[in-house]
Amino acid sequence: MKYSSTTRLINVVVFALLAIGFGFLGIYFGILVTPFRFVSGGGPLGVTFENVGWGLFAMLGVLGLTGLLVSAYGLVQSVFAVLRGNDDLPVRRAFSSYVALGYVVAIFFFLNAVWLYRLTSTNIGYDDMAFVIIVYVILFLVAIIVSNIPLLRMYGEGEELNKIMKAITGPIVAATFSLMLVYGLSFFLLPSDAYSRAVMSKQLGVPALIFLVAFLLSGAAFLGYGRADKAQKVSKMNGFLFEGSLLAIGAAIIVAGVFEYLSQSAKNAPLVSLVGKSVPAGNSAYMEFAVMSWIVGGLLVILACFLCLSTLKGDKKKQ
Repeated sequence: MKYSSTTRLINVVVFALLAIGFGFLGIYFGILVTPFRFVSGGGPLGVTFENVGWGLFAMLGVLGLTGLLVSAYGLVQSVFAVLRGNDDLPVRRAFSSYVALGYVVAIFFFLNAVWLYRLTSTNIGYDDMAFVIIVYVILFLVAIIVSNIPLLRMYGEGEELNKIMKAITGPIVAATFSLMLVYGLSFFLLPSDAYSRAVMSKQLGVPALIFLVAFLLSGAAFLGYGRADKAQKVSKMNGFLFEGSLLAIGAAIIVAGVFEYLSQSAKNAPLVSLVGKSVPAGNSAYMEFAVMSWIVGGLLVILACFLCLSTLKGDKKKQ
């Protein structure tokens, strides 16, 4: 037994606190607030989005729900580690959950630095976007370094590839499920008036379906990496599933940009933006969100295609 009983108990307490914190954030914004954005009265909590856009609360909700899922997994593994006092495997899985949480936070900061920066700047009345972007870049670099160091210390630089990929895929599973849930609930709770249904159903429904596909692909890859690790082998299929989930996420980001562009280009209809608060029709204040969506999503699609070719051509050792 490598890990002491004190370490195991500390993990239980820490993950319980993380699950409570992320859970409050995710349930409040992701389930009780954001899906009711277009419902008269603001839903059960009466939050009406008077000064901010749908995207800010949705982002906070997705972050909270993703953190909750990862923390809950770490908590379950920590409890197993206490109950199985002589088994170190649950402890290592719990530590992997810390790494996964680090990746969740790092991705959150990265997307805010290159794509979602308006949600916490002009969207809430703060115009110094350059400062906001710089802060997010710094926080991303810190988060990604802090996450990678323990991952490499636990699993080496490729010696335990299946474990590394499982730790990387886990946050994607949690994030895509959370995105699917927030978009899906918002879609199903749309009011029945013709305008809201006509304008918003595709803007919410199409990304929800794409995130469902990404969730299924990444979930299959997560389970596949676990099986491959037990069998001590490398499977190309797991790589294709993982890369397919990246491709779907990139497509969802591109689609979000397309719908936002169409919303911002509207001339004769009331404008409903998922990025910012309500603005006059034809206003281009948030148009660069669409452009950055195409850039970020396109780069992710290109990366996924490159990784697919690498998986297809590479031998088992390179994989």
